[in-house]
Amino acid sequence: MARRHVAEQLQNWNLKALISDVVLIVSELVTNAITHGGGPVRHSLRLTPLPDRATSLRVEVVDSGRGWDGPAPRSPFADADQCHGRGLHLVDALAAEWGHEVLNDGHTVWADLAVPAAA
Repeated sequence: MARRHVAEQLQNWNLKALISDVVLIVSELVTNAITHGGGPVRHSLRLTPLPDRATSLRVEVVDSGRGWDGPAPRSPFADADQCHGRGLHLVDALAAEWGHEVLNDGHTVWADLAVPAAA
């Protein structure tokens, strides 16, 4: 559902160039929230104008879990034979910036992407 929702929203915003990257990011973040956090899991997209006339797209996934202490995990890639451990590396590769916040009632992980000027 999250993948379909973000693809439809980006299509509506005429941001087709971002669909594949944002679908992958939201898929990874929602999977992590379901696996490591607690329900309910929510996601959102937000466009933000920047001072230099550019625009940023923020992808947020919120869960009811505790999150992690300290900085976001940025450990080395998983071994080739492991099924897990690459999601945040994909997010890191695709996003201009990403991070997390511990909330009073949960945890949010966010990723910011630059909106192409021609979009």
